[in-house]
Amino acid sequence: MFTLEISVTEKCNLGCPYCYVANKMTWMETETFDASIPKIYNMMRLSNNEHYQVSFFGGEPLLNWKLITHAVPILKADEKCKGINIITNLTLIDEEKAKYLRENGVGVSWSFDGMSSNETRPLLPVLENSNPETGKLFNGILEMYESKKDIIMSLTNGCKVMIWPGNINSMTENFEFLLDYGIEHPDFSLVRDDVWTINDIKEYKVQLERLTNRYIEIIKSGRPASIGFLRLAILDTLYGLVKGKRPFGCFAGTNGGVLMSSGDFYPCARFASKKLLKMDETFDFKYYKNHFSPKNYDKCQSCDLKQVCNAGCTFSQMQNGNKPLDSVCELFHITYIEAHRVLQECKEEPVFQDLLINWMESIG
Repeated sequence: MFTLEISVTEKCNLGCPYCYVANKMTWMETETFDASIPKIYNMMRLSNNEHYQVSFFGGEPLLNWKLITHAVPILKADEKCKGINIITNLTLIDEEKAKYLRENGVGVSWSFDGMSSNETRPLLPVLENSNPETGKLFNGILEMYESKKDIIMSLTNGCKVMIWPGNINSMTENFEFLLDYGIEHPDFSLVRDDVWTINDIKEYKVQLERLTNRYIEIIKSGRPASIGFLRLAILDTLYGLVKGKRPFGCFAGTNGGVLMSSGDFYPCARFASKKLLKMDETFDFKYYKNHFSPKNYDKCQSCDLKQVCNAGCTFSQMQNGNKPLDSVCELFHITYIEAHRVLQECKEEPVFQDLLINWMESIG
């Protein structure tokens, strides 16, 4: 399946310090989208895929609602398209938009950092961030979310939480906050850029041990919760030891790409942000599947996680001479150690056994 991200705008109403997308006034026009359908088919052909799945992306995609409502009927009518999703901070959601997404079967991937969001996702001083009742800016993104909580929770019960040096000290508290919010399966995901110092990595180890301790307590209490990066490490271990590791770490340049608002294709938005590796008729997916395969990195051959780990961000690795970043490797080792501790301490718990079955079934 070809993974297609459609960047409908690079503009965003937030100023997340870890975001790699330039906050620029770019907007995909409906004519650009229409003209891109043959390009999408061509990318599928070049990558040897018969079907594709779509994620609207940004910036904040809800800022270009006109494009989304134009594209969704076209995508739904295309038998080659097997799923539509939107990756959004949901600050701009309202009843009308929520109703449209539900009625058209558009999945929602909520980008939400939980209790740390006021610091990790500061609101920019723009009209979109104003309280419609008072006309004043919301006092932080959490206040903004509280005003829309019922709408948001009607769309999704999960979220993607970016973990970076600025919020590692509150991972445990953040997890508990999200559980109280009604989100039992937050997708904690590491920022895999070269931004981690030695002290950051040491602190991550301490804080992840604390988070894992709390997670084990929750599982043993009978609550079926999960934490993204621990879940992924467990799955990659089980899958990798039985069937071998996945052939690529992410879709960028191997099994998908991003369609930018300009109509140009790139392996992902990271590459597009630097105007690197533009994809056209000459793009060789077979070459990049081999070039970006975690199985083939020289650095990984002597690693004790070789059979299960899928390395880091393809873009960051290309910037590093096509080698996984040392800092990210350290973070992954710490994460796998804690994931294996979860397996050992929870393997006899019925609720955890059910979770494992569901996780394995989800990947086939």
